[in-house]
Amino acid sequence: MTTTPGPSPSPDRRPESVRPPRWAEALLGLLLPSDHAETVSGDLLEEYRETVVPSRGRRRADAWFVRQVAGFAWRATWLPLMIGLAIGTGLGILNLVETARSPLADDDAGAMLLWVVALLGVWSVAACVATWRSERFVDAVKAGTIVGVMTIFAFHVASIVRVNMFLDLIRHRGDWQNLVARFNGSGFRSLRTYANYEYVKGTPMAIALGAIAGSISGAIGGVMSVVARSARKLPDSGP
Repeated sequence: MTTTPGPSPSPDRRPESVRPPRWAEALLGLLLPSDHAETVSGDLLEEYRETVVPSRGRRRADAWFVRQVAGFAWRATWLPLMIGLAIGTGLGILNLVETARSPLADDDAGAMLLWVVALLGVWSVAACVATWRSERFVDAVKAGTIVGVMTIFAFHVASIVRVNMFLDLIRHRGDWQNLVARFNGSGFRSLRTYANYEYVKGTPMAIALGAIAGSISGAIGGVMSVVARSARKLPDSGP
């Protein structure tokens, strides 16, 4: 008696065809240090396919994978995240204090340029410190990007707080007249609502600029780290 072999499993049901959310995989590879990303990603994908999906189902397995990625991402990036958050919060508080002291004083272009240069320098040093042990240039760029994004995000949030605390005063500043003019033709009934709308709408652009400037600072920090390590390895030139 012969038996007819059953149909082969469809390609979409084979273990190797089951994939977690691709954005989560991409985020894991982006944030983890370069020397760990491939190993960690492979081990996590293997456990997802062979253990978690059969026991929990696809949807719960995807949620599990995202939680694992969040945990790995936090452990890999907590230092630049905290550095950026501290810098941005400090600058935001300073901005609130200066606004309370001189609410109608326009920003000085020279002082703003000096602040930007100093901030880029601080980001470069932070990226160098955050990736000193990894000794990888690309990790310094990643760290600088994270520091830049978190700094700008925290400062942007503080700027929204500033708008709501001091709107009745700062609406008369010279650098606010363009926004006030746009409000008059916007159809909004409340300047406060319109100002918050403008700031929230500008959040993605602010974060993008922070990422670009942070990546440049991270590259500078990576060069600083490479030069510093090379200098330490040079033999003494004394007699």
